[in-house]
Amino acid sequence: MTRPADLIARPALVAIGGGGGVSQVLLGARPYFGTLTAAIAVTDTGRSTGTARAVADMPAPGDVRNTLAALARDPDSLLARLMQHRIRSPQVPVLDGMAFGNLLLAALTQMTGDFAQAVEAANLMLGLTARVMPISTVNTHLCAELEDGSVAENELAVRALNKAPISRLYLSTPNAPAYPPVLQAIAQADVVVIGPGSFFTSVLANLLFDQLAEALRTTQATVVFVCNTTTQPGQTDGFSLADHVRRVVELLGPDTLDLALVNRSSDTLSSYVIAQYAAEGLHMLTPSDTELRQIADLGVTPLVRNFAETSEGKRTLWNKQDTIRHDPTLLGLALWKIAQDRAV
Repeated sequence: MTRPADLIARPALVAIGGGGGVSQVLLGARPYFGTLTAAIAVTDTGRSTGTARAVADMPAPGDVRNTLAALARDPDSLLARLMQHRIRSPQVPVLDGMAFGNLLLAALTQMTGDFAQAVEAANLMLGLTARVMPISTVNTHLCAELEDGSVAENELAVRALNKAPISRLYLSTPNAPAYPPVLQAIAQADVVVIGPGSFFTSVLANLLFDQLAEALRTTQATVVFVCNTTTQPGQTDGFSLADHVRRVVELLGPDTLDLALVNRSSDTLSSYVIAQYAAEGLHMLTPSDTELRQIADLGVTPLVRNFAETSEGKRTLWNKQDTIRHDPTLLGLALWKIAQDRAV
């Protein structure tokens, strides 16, 4: 019997973003694509990640760690679970809540002298079938100019609540280069996926690295943006779906982004679940005909489906705010169809 993935010769997919969103994309795409690459954000300054960065003077390991654990050959193996284990140490506050995988990546960075080599070693240790790479090996920080003229000088400040809207993102290291193997993977890809994830701090932050936008402009791959399912407090309060797409287009330039995957699932999720998220400022993004026309006017084709994962309620996450996640299976099928269409 011919499987869907056999209909085209080993298509290659690159997913760009943070740990959670990229993992959902690659888990869904795994049955259909022969080559999978994750290019992961490295500008987080959260508590556990920030401490590990200081230990090894390295880029942020947290999103990389999450992706490695999620894409391990056996996610239930001892090592995969150990990567995500958080140390309980009230007597040593600096270690209390530390993810062991962050310390492992810090130790590997010190041993190899290079963060990318450390991540590659972790790939091998966990037996990944996808290749997980940092978007850059530069130890830099995400900054933002706000609409009131003030400046947020690290990722934690950029995503802080109760501040002025974000006007412009930039990196503390001017012209910080993207990791060259990421650029090579984009050049060789059939499909490149941007998002979903924390919009400014995981998605747009990756597009700031030098040569990344140019690589997306020149690749022959179909470039796809997966729109978030909800707004995000501190980042996209009051944003429409078209606002999300517009920001991506502004960073990449015209005629670069081909498709936007837009979720429409408000009629399949319970009103109770939607209200739970809304109470914390996460409002469902439901496409209207006007918004879809606005997206099309940006030169981007909207693909509207129910992409949301069925949820019985909010999850408790470490130092993060939960949201309505995308269903990997639904994403994978959509991306396979996109790869098929470009092969015809």
